[in-house]
Amino acid sequence: MSKQLSTLGVGTTFEVPVKSAYQSLLGQYVVLKMADKNHSGYPSNSVTLIFDKIPIVLAFDAKEPNNSNSDRKNYGNNRYSYANVLQWLNSNATAGNWYSAKHSADQSPNSTSVVTYNPYADLAGFLAMLDDDFVAALLDTTVTVAKNTVTDGGSYETVTAKMHLPSTTEVGLANENGIAEGSKLALFSDNTSRLAYPTAECVSNSDYTSSSFNTSSSWYWWLRTPYSGDSCGVRRVSASGALDYSGGAFDGYRGVRPLCNLKSDILVSDNKNSRGNYEFQWNAAPSTPDGISVPESCYSTQDITVTWGASSDPDGDAITYVLERSVNNGSYTKVTETAARTFTEVVSTSWNTIKYRVKARDTYGNESAYVTSSAVPVIHNQPPVISGQNADLGTKSGDFSYKYTVTDPDGDTVTVVEKVDETTLRSYRPTLGEENTMNVAGNDFTALSNGAHTITITATDTVGNKAVRTLTFTKQISGFVITLAAPLEAQAQPTRANVVVTRGIPAGATFKVEATNNPFDPSPVWEDCTNAVIQGVAHVFENTINTAVQFGMNIRVTVERGDAISACWVSSIGGNFE
Repeated sequence: MSKQLSTLGVGTTFEVPVKSAYQSLLGQYVVLKMADKNHSGYPSNSVTLIFDKIPIVLAFDAKEPNNSNSDRKNYGNNRYSYANVLQWLNSNATAGNWYSAKHSADQSPNSTSVVTYNPYADLAGFLAMLDDDFVAALLDTTVTVAKNTVTDGGSYETVTAKMHLPSTTEVGLANENGIAEGSKLALFSDNTSRLAYPTAECVSNSDYTSSSFNTSSSWYWWLRTPYSGDSCGVRRVSASGALDYSGGAFDGYRGVRPLCNLKSDILVSDNKNSRGNYEFQWNAAPSTPDGISVPESCYSTQDITVTWGASSDPDGDAITYVLERSVNNGSYTKVTETAARTFTEVVSTSWNTIKYRVKARDTYGNESAYVTSSAVPVIHNQPPVISGQNADLGTKSGDFSYKYTVTDPDGDTVTVVEKVDETTLRSYRPTLGEENTMNVAGNDFTALSNGAHTITITATDTVGNKAVRTLTFTKQISGFVITLAAPLEAQAQPTRANVVVTRGIPAGATFKVEATNNPFDPSPVWEDCTNAVIQGVAHVFENTINTAVQFGMNIRVTVERGDAISACWVSSIGGNFE
């Protein structure tokens, strides 16, 4: 279980692991104490921590042999923004690589010729020694720092860093030269609250040895506040907890006890460990989204849709996705942050290429790596437009048609191809803006099997841009009736006929053949000749009436599917009559 850092009180202690390579210097872990919550002037919704004990003793700043000011030449520089210790505290550099000159006369703390004890130029940066998750969580904090009145003009300046030495004001001591360097931290109320003791490693690793310097005795520790009356003196907390003054920033046996700030919602263990400290429970970042998909190309003034795969979070935190866009190979800009995994926007006419990238972010602000799309070329000539929408036309039992209009934003010549399934019914060049009719009729319809079918109407302009309208329908015919398009003519009324029907009539279906010998009458007489057809014999007409001036014969075939499960068909009708 875990709880938020902000739920604990001022004075609570926390452990931060030290990397194995530096444990001989700092121990297996360092302990920090909560100094305040939501401290005025510090990052909002933050908790301020201070090192509970003194982890190391170092000079504030080295002598500066090339400085024209004699005090700084002989005793070091008391301007905090130039201090060696500030640079070291905020460095992640490897051993011997943290220092860089901050002004023309600056000096590295590389030997006891420039610091009285404990040269530290060869150390790794302080942040390089501590747990990576802790370092990553440190907040940049801007603090006020007084300046001396001798060389630096008095007044104050601001310094931004992740690790800071406290000021006289923040630990509840007198303001230097009347300047409030921030405000008092809740932890500090009196001399006793300011007492600090060196760790065992601090004592054992120090070049400075004294019977008074031990783990059982409180010790001096640096503040960031300069002594305003000279250019080298620095304020410190004395071994009694009172305000003190060091005549030289180069003193290498004063404690370093920095402050830092963390977000208040960072998680810690639900209970203290066996050493009486809480432990940080670092929230893990979500995984990288599983791919990102974009179309091969897109059209200006039309929509482009981007989709991406899901991310997972080891801690079960809610995830949002941050989508960014690069246009014409430029820098990425954020276009949306959403819990969805798809995004659609209109393509601008000023875009020639588009790329997208997306990352996952959890509720604690932890982020995954990006996944990046391929570049999408923008086509500025627009595709044709087919009216209507993709749709299902329903069930069809006979011939039908579909009406539509084709336009082209660029006025290009357009070719339209109409298909049912894979069969082309028509290819033509429409008049743009005029209504067109696609007919699924006659043999085109009859040739289709019962069941689902797909119509595609594809419009292609002269540069190859396409628009496609997709329609579906279901052919469902339970029976059919076939008659001759026109009756057969005769010189006299037929008396008998031989009718042949080439057919496939499966079990469960019904088959009926009729013939009439007065087809030109207003009400022809139809006689059932099914049995004669089945038996292959002639049908003798019973009807002798013929009121029309013409004589002839017609045939009608009726088929009903019934319970048949296979195809019912008639391919030809033939025969003769007398």
